[in-house]
Parts: sequence; C-alpha cells; structure tokens
Amino acid sequence: MQRRDFLKLTGLGIGAALIPLPAFSMPISEEEARTPIMDFADKKRLADIGLNTAKTLGATYCDVRISRNLNQAIFTREDRVQGIVNSQSFGVGVRVIANGTWGFASTNTVNADGIKKATERAVAIAKANSRLQKEPVKLAPQAAQGEQTWKTPIEKNAFEVPIADKVKLLLEVNAEAMRAGIRFVNSQLFMINEQKFFASTDGSYIDQ
Repeated sequence: MQRRDFLKLTGLGIGAALIPLPAFSMPISEEEARTPIMDFADKKRLADIGLNTAKTLGATYCDVRISRNLNQAIFTREDRVQGIVNSQSFGVGVRVIANGTWGFASTNTVNADGIKKATERAVAIAKANSRLQKEPVKLAPQAAQGEQTWKTPIEKNAFEVPIADKVKLLLEVNAEAMRAGIRFVNSQLFMINEQKFFASTDGSYIDQ
C-alpha cells in the first residue's frame, strides 16, 4: 500500500470520531502514546503522599496504584478503513484498612492534591463501613520489597509496528474473505499496554 493510498483510506483519522472509546479513556496522538508521563521518582513522591495521608488519618494499611492504560484500535470493512483510535486512561486508586475495614477511592486527578483527597475519601469510607464489619480485616505478613522495576518480556511491541502495516494486514484478511464469496466483512486490531506503579505502607514500590 502506498502512503497516499493509506492516507486516503484513513481520511487522516477522521473516521476515529465515529468509534467509541474505551470507558474513561481520552484520545491521544501516537507520539503522546510513546511518551512516558512520569519517571519512578515522580510516582514514588505522589504515592508517598497517599501513604502518609492514610497513616495520619489512622489507617493501619494503605496501598496506592498509579495506572496508565494505552489503547490502540483499528477498524476496517471490506477494502476501507473505518477508524483508527489511540487513547489512554490515567488515574490513581487508593486502598486502605481503617478501623479494621477496607476502604477504596480513585481519581483521575494525578497530582498531590488529587491523591490526598482520594486517600481521605478511602479512609472515610473504611471508617463508615466499619460500623457493619463483624470481624476486623487482618492481612498476612508481607516483607517489604523496596524499590523494584519489572517489565514483561516482549518479542515484538505491537505499538511500535507502523499503522500502515497493521492496516495492510487487516485489508489482506478482508480481501481473502471476499475472494471466497463473502460480501460483508470487517476486521479489527485492538492493542493495550498497561503500566502500573504500586506502593504500600509495607515498604514496597514496584513499577511495571
């Protein structure tokens, strides 16, 4: 497929406006998807705000998860591209034990104030729920893991494959189906990259 034909088929991504995004996702460019948002130190600094806030409010345990999910979807029908979507969801989840009861809150405001407020909500929820808790939650002992980084072994990163190659694959699949006599055929590719930072009052900071 020549570049001008590819651009003609995709309409420069105009068709993406017709494709529903995954829940809580925001559209982004390909370049944004390849750009890290935070380094380890920034994530640890924000997570510590949640951990320290929880302890100050009386929680006996807290963990903070900073999550970024990247999504790419390509939709085709017969010999044309219907849409190409790059999107991401980015947020924080805070889990606590206070008064022997679990509490949870989340936010998509990923800054110091957002995490502090989410932690305050989580603790308030735990304390409110504790009135109905018959037995206090007790966690098994967990050794501190310190600062760790882990990456899933990947032979070929789907996000680094040129979009033109992905479109070519889908259109070839459609063409084979139509050669067999199928009049209506569509195909799609959906890719997701999940990045998560975990921190807990047990002394673990894990980026993966």
